[in-house]
Amino acid sequence: MFHKIISLILIFSFMSYSNIWAVSSYECYELDGAKIIAEDGTYLGTLGDSYESDSIYNEYSDHGSTYDSDSIWNEYSDYGNDYSSQSPFNDYASDPPVLLKDGEVVGKLTTDPYEYDSVDPRSVGKDCGWTE
Repeated sequence: MFHKIISLILIFSFMSYSNIWAVSSYECYELDGAKIIAEDGTYLGTLGDSYESDSIYNEYSDHGSTYDSDSIWNEYSDYGNDYSSQSPFNDYASDPPVLLKDGEVVGKLTTDPYEYDSVDPRSVGKDCGWTE
C-alpha cells in the first residue's frame, strides 16, 4: 500500500511539473515579434502568428519552410538539425539562436531544459496559438 501511495504522489508530481513550462499570455505578448538570430548573425525569422510573412510558423515563408537552408525546420541545415551547435533542437548546443525584441535579448530559442532563458520553438508556437 505504501508503495502505491508513493507511486501516485510521484506520478501527480511529474504531471504538475510538466505543466509548469506552459507559456503564459504575458510571455506570448513579450515574445511576439521577437527576431531569431543565429550565433553567426544569420536572421532566422520571427516568433509570431503563422500568417506573418517572417514567422517561423508560416510554412509558406522561407523561415517556416522545411527546405530553406536558413530555416530551423530544415533538419539538414546548421540551424535545424539535432547535432549543430547553432540548432535550437540540440539540447547541448553551445550557441543556440537568441531572441531579440526592441534591441534586447529576451531569450534563447532552444529545447535545452536547463538553459535559464530557454524558449522551445515547438511548445511556444502551440502555447501562444501561433500554430496548430
